[in-house]
Amino acid sequence: MRFRYRKGFGVHSPFVYNLITKVIEEKASFYAFEEIENFREKLLNELNELGRITAKETQSPNYGAFLFRLLNFFRCKSVIQIGSSTGVMSLYLASVSPVQAECYFLEERPLLQEAEAFAVVHHLQKAHFVTGDYKEKLPKIKTLLPKAEMIFINQLPDSMEMEKVLAWVEDFSTPVSIVLVNGIKKKKINSLWQRLKNLPQARVTMDLKVLGIVFFDNKLPKRHYNTHFNYGKKQNLYKNGRRRLHFIGRRKKGAENLSTH
Repeated sequence: MRFRYRKGFGVHSPFVYNLITKVIEEKASFYAFEEIENFREKLLNELNELGRITAKETQSPNYGAFLFRLLNFFRCKSVIQIGSSTGVMSLYLASVSPVQAECYFLEERPLLQEAEAFAVVHHLQKAHFVTGDYKEKLPKIKTLLPKAEMIFINQLPDSMEMEKVLAWVEDFSTPVSIVLVNGIKKKKINSLWQRLKNLPQARVTMDLKVLGIVFFDNKLPKRHYNTHFNYGKKQNLYKNGRRRLHFIGRRKKGAENLSTH
C-alpha cells in the first residue's frame, strides 16, 4: 500500500526514514520559493505560448519544493535535467544554496529565454540553459560536465530511443548518483523506469506515483518502496484565479550557456 510508509512508519532503514521525514514529508519553506512562483505567475499572466506551455507542462509548487529539498539534503554538486519546458522546475534546482550545484538544463524547444534571464538577475551563476537537439547537445555537455550526481529526466521526445536514454544515464552517472524520472505511469516512461530500477547499480528505488527515484549508492541495501507524496495542484492561473506562495526570497548571479537561441 502506498500509505504504508507515510511519515516513515514501518521503515527500518535510517536512510529511507530520513528521506521520507526530512525531504518527502517536510513542509518548511525556503528563501527562493516566492521568487520562483512569482516568475511562474509572470509567465502564466502573459497568456502567450510560454504561458500556455507553463500551464500545461509545469509541475506544482509542491513538486518544485521537493526537488529543492532533495538537492539541498543530499548536497549534490552537479545536476543535469532533460526536458526543462519553460524552466520553472529548473529554477528550483538552480536556487539551492549555499552549495550551489553546477546545473545544465536541456530543452529542445526555444522556451528557456525567460528562465535564463531570471537566473542572470538572481545571480544563479552555475545555471546553464541549453536549447537544441538532445543528441547534439549531450555530447557537448559531457565535455563540460563529465558526471552528474543528480539526473532528472523530466520529459523525453518520442524520437529518443530507450537504449540511448539508458546509455546516457549510465554514462553520466556516478556511484552515488540520484536519478529522477517524471511521469512513470506513462507507458514509455514506465518502461524506462522499470529498466532503471533493474540496473545492477540501482539500490534504493522509490515510487512516488508520478515521480520515480533511483539511488545508486552501493552502500545501500537493494529495496523498492511505494510511498505517498502530496503533489498539490498545478498552478494554473487561467482556470483557478490568482494563487501565491508567501516565503522570504533572495538569490545569486550569472549563467553562461551552450544555448543556440
